[in-house]
Amino acid sequence: MQLGHCKFDIDKGELINQESGLVWHLPRAELHVLTLLVEYQGKVVAKPLLESGHEDDSHFSSASVARAIFTLRSFLGPQYEILIETVKGQGYLLRHHRARKEIDVKRGRFIIRPLHALLVVIALVGVLLSLWWFSQIGYSISPTMPLSMKTVSLDSGQQVEVILYSPSNTNNELLIDQGQQLTQSLLGCTDTVWDRVFLSLSHDKQVLNITFRGDYFGQSIIRNLKISDLRQPKRFINPEWLEQVNICDSLPVRLASSHRTQGR
Repeated sequence: MQLGHCKFDIDKGELINQESGLVWHLPRAELHVLTLLVEYQGKVVAKPLLESGHEDDSHFSSASVARAIFTLRSFLGPQYEILIETVKGQGYLLRHHRARKEIDVKRGRFIIRPLHALLVVIALVGVLLSLWWFSQIGYSISPTMPLSMKTVSLDSGQQVEVILYSPSNTNNELLIDQGQQLTQSLLGCTDTVWDRVFLSLSHDKQVLNITFRGDYFGQSIIRNLKISDLRQPKRFINPEWLEQVNICDSLPVRLASSHRTQGR
């Protein structure tokens, strides 16, 4: 299925940027969310359905679904990220591609048909009335705010933002500790292609989700990592894991996800 300049291959679980050639093998949460959005294209997909795992017994936290939406929009790019619409208090909706307004080109000028001009005026009046009504009832849209944001300055002068997301403002000691661990690890990098790192914990605090976002020769790139730790106390980020994933990696060739389970 075509999504902007990207093609979604549901059988392979891949999202392909047809302009840059980048191939993203979707992680489980992103694949699940995008599959449901495509299945119900043009209709709102409720958050409970996105979190339920659909036809299997798996379960996704609200943070995992929100992160999946964010990374999917990031890969689609600024021009097409609006295809995935947030419906406040309900869920998300995948829009159909908007058809371009019918225009006539004559002698180098764009001529808008009278009917279309009338529809535009009606739409503008509707928007103005809606804004007035919302201002009267005090309606406001509150975007999801991060738990914390910290800027890490590398030896090269490059800055990397470490951003923590949590559905609650309490009981986040474990997430904050892992954010500090990753921050200290980034300080060991001379430079990196990543400019933002997002961290969140699953609802049961068994899985740490890490998303790296950066720029590589003008192309937006994303790397998703998942770490499961069944031990107590949990140590998602440790020297052995850091040695394997190489968070300072500066030559990504293919977007991929990694899911590692720590010992029991």
